[in-house]
Amino acid sequence: MRQLSVTSQNKRKRTQVWWKRATVRPLIFSAVMGIVAALLTYAVKTGLTDIASMRLERATLNATAKTGLTLRDVLVEGRENTPLKDLRAVVNLELDQPILDINPQVLRERIEALPWVATASVERQLPDILHIRLNEHRPIAMWQHDGTFSLINKEGDVILTGGDDIKVFSHLPLVVGEGAPEHSAQVLAILRSEPDLNKKVKAAVRVSDRRWDIAMENGAFIRLPEDNPEKAWSRLAVYNKENLLFDKKLTSIDMRLPDRIMVKIDDLETIRKPVGGQDT
Repeated sequence: MRQLSVTSQNKRKRTQVWWKRATVRPLIFSAVMGIVAALLTYAVKTGLTDIASMRLERATLNATAKTGLTLRDVLVEGRENTPLKDLRAVVNLELDQPILDINPQVLRERIEALPWVATASVERQLPDILHIRLNEHRPIAMWQHDGTFSLINKEGDVILTGGDDIKVFSHLPLVVGEGAPEHSAQVLAILRSEPDLNKKVKAAVRVSDRRWDIAMENGAFIRLPEDNPEKAWSRLAVYNKENLLFDKKLTSIDMRLPDRIMVKIDDLETIRKPVGGQDT
């Protein structure tokens, strides 16, 4: 009987097809990748990938909406001065739209472009609520410049200019002149440091963007120095308590010299030098 010869598999030499040979594989891989790249380029140029992606995205959003992820309510926190109609215009959302279709970052940027809004945050509270938090500018003064009135915040930024909406803030301190907004917080703090005098203030006028003249309700002007205006204001408060200055028909009080106070009453001018030991 003839027996079959048995050969170990690791010793047997196998014949490979040509496309599996080591020298051919890199060429085949390169060719396939080239075809894939060409197809992708064609798809991008013709917009096929964008269309497919948009269709998939829309189908996914519609599917989430069917599970209850739809906009049912928009909650707004922190709105005091931002007109509701302006906020609605930039939000521009519809109830029952897929809530995942709302881009919080884009919406936040649009809200922060509103005049009254300093910063905002927008959050989706799944399944059906959009929460908007507003941090509005806080006006500290009215600024008069070139015949117009503007609201400014403590950083000197203009919040709002002109219009009927600005009239409700007429109770705020008035600052006047070029460069006034940037220095308003400082001068208002100085004026408030002497409450009795501050009650008589009508406006703070910026002079040559270097110093302040304070217009008083009785028509007098207090000329503060460029350096250490707070000390001059305190000296005036002391002098007023001693001499009841504002019971007289004052024209101006010049505080620009550190060692004297120049008071002008109608057409008369007096110079008051501090007594010995008095802080100047």
